[in-house]
Amino acid sequence: MSTLLDERQGTTTGLTKFTINLVRRAVRALEIATDVTGDNRTDTFNRAIQVYAYIVKAEQEGKEIYTIGPDGQKERLLLT
Repeated sequence: MSTLLDERQGTTTGLTKFTINLVRRAVRALEIATDVTGDNRTDTFNRAIQVYAYIVKAEQEGKEIYTIGPDGQKERLLLT
């Protein structure tokens, strides 16, 4: 399995269609993300999956991910 996030194993069009079921919390998160970024749902899903893969891989490697607020306060990101 490749660990690189690239398009080498894409389809001829570079697109793959999925049908998914979302819980209410995920639908709300999608609405917030599209409102904040102005991106459409497809672009938001594409970006979200890439970020998720990055975070999961980093955690698997023993890394920790933090956000830093405007006041300099750090908060560790944990996926549960």
